[in-house]
Amino acid sequence: MIQSYVLLGTLGVHSMEDLRDRKITVTVTLFSGILGVLLHLFFPQRSIFEMLAGMLSGAGIVLFGKLAGGKMGMGDGLVFMLTGLYLGAADNLLLMCISFLLAGGFGTLLLVLDCGQRNRRIPFVPFLFVAYFLMIIG
Repeated sequence: MIQSYVLLGTLGVHSMEDLRDRKITVTVTLFSGILGVLLHLFFPQRSIFEMLAGMLSGAGIVLFGKLAGGKMGMGDGLVFMLTGLYLGAADNLLLMCISFLLAGGFGTLLLVLDCGQRNRRIPFVPFLFVAYFLMIIG
């Protein structure tokens, strides 16, 4: 359970950074990743292979972001690698689906209400934070 709170807190910090600066601090991600590994040593919830498999989805996003010319930021991929470390592959994919649906719905709402330009970038990590919060309470 402590892992859930650490991850939620990290996503909260990154959400504020993403909203304010449109980027995240890598040192916070790194510190949270190291803390996640240490917590795994004392309170193991999943195998190391499941943790590594969860991180692969984030690595895939980093690769996709490079191939797509930066349409999704490197920080988003790093955050998904972090969430994969804590959640494992299956829960990280569920988190991805929920956060993409939330972000897509918000983007569609902006377009329908004519509040934004077509190529406007919106911060993604806040949707990730909300999605993880929904996973915890659900």
